[in-house]
Amino acid sequence: MRKYESFEMGGCETVMEMYTRFTHITNELKSLRKSFTTKELVRKILRFLPQSWEAKVTAIQEAKGVKEIILDELIDNLQTYELRRNSQQKEETMKDQGIALKVMEEDSSDLDEEEMAIITRKFKNFFQEG
Repeated sequence: MRKYESFEMGGCETVMEMYTRFTHITNELKSLRKSFTTKELVRKILRFLPQSWEAKVTAIQEAKGVKEIILDELIDNLQTYELRRNSQQKEETMKDQGIALKVMEEDSSDLDEEEMAIITRKFKNFFQEG
């Protein structure tokens, strides 16, 4: 029961990975004769989502209501949101890289090839880590 109570979604964990772990824990509890209503499971999932998902949680609660939403519907909704967020983040990163490279190209007349290679490598590492 402690695993269930302290369950949280990991920082770089996908919705499906989180749901698989969550299902495993709830199935273990079912084997011990502890069951949960759909409403309880939905509320629990909405509670342990990261702070960055707060707008989505509020939208789900207001649009559908926790009483009316089905668990599979919630997971599908969260996965769709996750895909959209990831896509937007990739677009923003590519846009930022394009702007930075354009600036670097304009200033490259003052740099030799070795300096440019170092700057480019650092720039790529910065965006891969972030």
